[in-house]
Amino acid sequence: MKIAKTCCCTLAVTLCAAAWADVRMPIIGWGSWDEKGASAERYVEARDAGFTHLTQWCTSPAEAKRLLGEAEKAGIKLIIGLGHDVKRMTDAAKDFTAAAKDSPALEYYYITDEPHIRQAEAIRDCVNLYEELDPVHPCYVNLFGALCDRWTRNDVARQRKHTGCATHDEYIRRLYDVVPLKMISFDMYPVLSFKPLEVGDFRLHGQRVFLKERWYETLEATSALARERNILMFAFALVAAHRHYPAQDYPVPTRAHLRLQQYSNLAYGAQALQCFKYAMMKEYHGYNNAPILVGGRRSPVFDLVREMNAEIQARAYVFLGAKVQGVWHTGIDVPLGTKRFDAKFLPPFVKSFEIPNGGTAVVSWLKNDDTDYLMVVNRDPNDDITLKATFADGTEIVRRDGTKVPAAAYADYFWLDPGDAAIFSHSTATR
Repeated sequence: MKIAKTCCCTLAVTLCAAAWADVRMPIIGWGSWDEKGASAERYVEARDAGFTHLTQWCTSPAEAKRLLGEAEKAGIKLIIGLGHDVKRMTDAAKDFTAAAKDSPALEYYYITDEPHIRQAEAIRDCVNLYEELDPVHPCYVNLFGALCDRWTRNDVARQRKHTGCATHDEYIRRLYDVVPLKMISFDMYPVLSFKPLEVGDFRLHGQRVFLKERWYETLEATSALARERNILMFAFALVAAHRHYPAQDYPVPTRAHLRLQQYSNLAYGAQALQCFKYAMMKEYHGYNNAPILVGGRRSPVFDLVREMNAEIQARAYVFLGAKVQGVWHTGIDVPLGTKRFDAKFLPPFVKSFEIPNGGTAVVSWLKNDDTDYLMVVNRDPNDDITLKATFADGTEIVRRDGTKVPAAAYADYFWLDPGDAAIFSHSTATR
């Protein structure tokens, strides 16, 4: 995915809609229409929801060529393949690349989803073949996240059964030692209800939620590997409710849930965001209230995701191309596999920093060209927190609409709703 940036002048208020007009965070609608329902009109609808890309499966190279033509008309790009069968994609490589490689709408070749480690050599051979036939467009593979989580009654045996490895870190490192991918993606949906929800609804109706304990550990491991291998990190947010066995469910997302997932992903350096599942083609596994429902009508989640995508794009210039300097967690207890925050880790433009009352936050230091960013994400999916902080002269606040204003114009405390993020920037040009 190409990342284009323009320079941005530092004014009292920076009108980022104009200054950053060509900066777009890749946001992928995972699970598009089947090939019978896919059309330029449906792709335009996805673009209106703020998606820059869709995953798309088809039955033949000829259909891939047709669908890419429809996507080109709509101004959206596709991650396209023949489903999840690696052998099928390998056997079709010559015809598939011939049909697809010249399309402006092609972004990635979709190879497979959630592979076992024993498939590594087959995936390697497939990826190498596609890269030989088309050196321009890379291959996409999505991996499992951590499957071992005591709070959801999953154990190491399940991790080994599905991945062939005891931990997520072992899984991704063994696979990437074999497969020459230029990106890394995993799916893991962290927000769960405390008890099963009403079938057919799956809204929370005021209930509280909790987070899978190994979600941040998975982000830690994936982010570390992406930085080590200098590859792009993709990460997911859940936008379709469904049944989770045996004791909880994935609820219909709220704005807080979406913010918590996507801002946490960005805090760990994600360079592409994904939303599962965009369109429901049939009823299965209790899935409901995806943005696009079975039959093609929109659920209320469509506009919720649309608004979240617009909020992300307004701040995209912060994240695209940013390098993670460090990520830490505050609170009495920090998530498994993460680093506890200490004030000594803060970037030099932060003069003081406190989250009272044991507030839980993700604290990320990002560097993008000549600008340092401090990002604070409220890790609590249910309750707000307060951040108390002071900053050096020249520090700016990056607001939700992407504009920047001097931090000195504000008091030294900030309220963060569940999942929300506060972002502060400081450029070397102002030091």
